Amino acid sequence: YQNKHNNNNNIMMLTTARIVSRRVATANIAPRAAAAIGSTRCLSIGDVLNKKEKVEEDRYIRAREAQVAAAKAAAAAADTKAAELAAKSEQLIEAKTASMNEVADLLAQSGDVVSEAGLANLADWKHA
Repeated sequence: YQNKHNNNNNIMMLTTARIVSRRVATANIAPRAAAAIGSTRCLSIGDVLNKKEKVEEDRYIRAREAQVAAAKAAAAAADTKAAELAAKSEQLIEAKTASMNEVADLLAQSGDVVSEAGLANLADWKHA
C-alpha cells in the first residue's frame, strides 16, 4: 500500500512540476518570442529621442527657411514699390516744372510778375 501511495505522490509531483514549468514558460518566454518574431529590431529610448530631435530640427529649419524667403520677398516688394514711387515722384516734379514754366510764359506776355512760390501754387492748383 505504501509503495502505491509513494508512486501516486511521485506522479502528482511530476504533473504539478510540468504544469508549473509550462505556466512559467508560457508567461515569460512566449510573449518575448512573439515580440521577437514580430519585430526585426528593437529601438532603444536613445534612438527614439534622436529621431524626435531630428524631426524637430528639420521642422525648425523649414520654418526658418520660410521666414528667410518671406523676408526676401518683402524686401523685393519694398524695393519695387520704392522704385515706382521714385518714378512717379519724378514725373510729378517734371509736370509741375512744365506747368510753372507755362504760367511764367503766359504772365511774361502780359507783363505781369509772380514770385516762385506763387508760380508753384498756380501749378499745384492746375494739377489738383
